[in-house]
Amino acid sequence: MISSTQRSTQPAKTHLDMMTTIPASTYLIVSAAFQDAGDTTRAIALALALREYCPKGHDLKIDFLSCGSRFEPIIQNAGFNVVPCQPRVPGLSVADDLEWDFPEFIGSEALAKNFIEGQLEALRRLKPDVVLHGMWPATSLAARLLGIRTISFLPLPLHPASFSNGLIRDLPDMIPLFTRLPRPARQWLAWHLSHLMVYAPIFRQHRIGAAAAACGWPIKGPLSLFDMAKADLNLVNDLPEFHADYSYRLPEDVVITGPLFARIHDTKELDQDIAAHLHNDHGPSILVTMGSSGTKDMVFEAIRALILDRHDNWKAVVLAAPAICSIEEARAVANDDPRLLVTDRFIPAPEATPLADVVIMHGGQGTVQTAIAAGTPVVGVALQVEQQTNLDNVMNAGAGIRIQRRSWHPQAIRAAVKTVLADPTYKVRAMELAETIRKTDGARTAAECMWRFLLKDE
Repeated sequence: MISSTQRSTQPAKTHLDMMTTIPASTYLIVSAAFQDAGDTTRAIALALALREYCPKGHDLKIDFLSCGSRFEPIIQNAGFNVVPCQPRVPGLSVADDLEWDFPEFIGSEALAKNFIEGQLEALRRLKPDVVLHGMWPATSLAARLLGIRTISFLPLPLHPASFSNGLIRDLPDMIPLFTRLPRPARQWLAWHLSHLMVYAPIFRQHRIGAAAAACGWPIKGPLSLFDMAKADLNLVNDLPEFHADYSYRLPEDVVITGPLFARIHDTKELDQDIAAHLHNDHGPSILVTMGSSGTKDMVFEAIRALILDRHDNWKAVVLAAPAICSIEEARAVANDDPRLLVTDRFIPAPEATPLADVVIMHGGQGTVQTAIAAGTPVVGVALQVEQQTNLDNVMNAGAGIRIQRRSWHPQAIRAAVKTVLADPTYKVRAMELAETIRKTDGARTAAECMWRFLLKDE
C-alpha cells in the first residue's frame, strides 16, 4: 500500500539520479473524476510516487485541479493543493455531475463545452509543464488544444489493439439476448467478435465531439473513446498478468504498471464497531460495498440476499454510500436484522477487506484490487464493460464469481456467496493473486515511467 505516512521522507535512489543534465523544475497538474473514490486514490498514489522518486535537485510542484468533490479534503490531507476550476459541481458522483445519458458520457453539448472551457481557462492561467489525467475527457482535450504534454492513468488499456485481441472476456451484460447464452458460448463470441465492439454507440461521443469542435478541436463530428483518452504517455494501473495475451501488441506509449493503492482516510483506523462486527466468532463475515458508482438497487438486492434465510450465520457490514442511496433507505431494506451493520461512514477498504471472508461489490478497479490484495474472494456485478472485465479477470483466476446484471437478485447472490464460502479454492486463488500484487511495485514502475517521459525531451 502507498501512503504519505508509509513512504520514506528521503527520495529513493534510481538511475534517474545518475542523469548528468536535470531540468530545474516541473509543474504538474493532476485532473480526474475526483467524485470517484477510485480515480482519487489512484491520482494520489501516482502523485505520491512521482514525488518520492523525484530526481535529486529537481523542483517538483504538483497541484490538483478540481471542479468540486467530497474527496477534496483527502487530497489535501495527502499533502497536495487543490485548485478550484469551473464549472463548480456538487461532487457526489460522476453520473450526477455529468448528467450521464447512456451511451453519452455528458448530458448535453452545453455542459460538455462548460467543462472543456473551464479546463482551458485553468490551464492557461496555471501554465503547467504537464497534465496527469484520468478518464476525464475535458482535461485531455483542453491540454492537447493548448499543446501541453499529457500523461493518462486508466484501469484498462483503452487502445484498439487490446479490444481486438482479448481484452473483453465475456459479452457485455448490456447486450440483450446473447447474454442468456451459457458462459463458454459467450466467451467464444467475445473472443471472436470483440474487435466489433469498438463500433458500439458508447465508443462515439457526439456531445463531447460537438463541444470540442466549438472550443477549437480540429476534428469535427463525434469523438471516439480512444481519441478522448489518448495521452503522450498512457499508464494502465492493473496487473500485467491480466493483459499478457495482448500487451505485446500495444504501442510503447501504453505501459501496464501494476496496481496502485493509496490510503485516503488520513490517520483514522477502521471504526471499532465496524471492526467488531466483522470479527464474527460464530460464522463468516461479509463486506458489501458498491464504491461510489454502483446503484441503490445493487445494494438493496445484496441486503435482501443476506437476510433471505434466518439460518445463515454470517455477519455483514453494508456501506450505503451517500452517492448511491440514503442510509434510511438501506436500513429500511435491512429491516433491523442484527446480522447487518448498515453505515454511510467512510470505510477504509485496506483495513476492512482483510477482516471479511467475502466482499460483495461492483467491479470498480480500486474495490477489486483492494479485495484481492487482501486475499479475499469476491462476488460482484458490473455496471459497464470496464467493471465487468475487472470481475471477469478475477473470476477466470478462480478468486470470485461475477453475476450477470440480469441475474443480480437475492437468490443468486446468496447462492454465489454460499458457493465461495463452501469452496476453499476461492480463498486459495485469492491469496495467490495477493502474492502476485505483493511482488508488483506498481507505484515505482509508474513513477519511473513518468520521470523518463518528463525528462527525455528536456
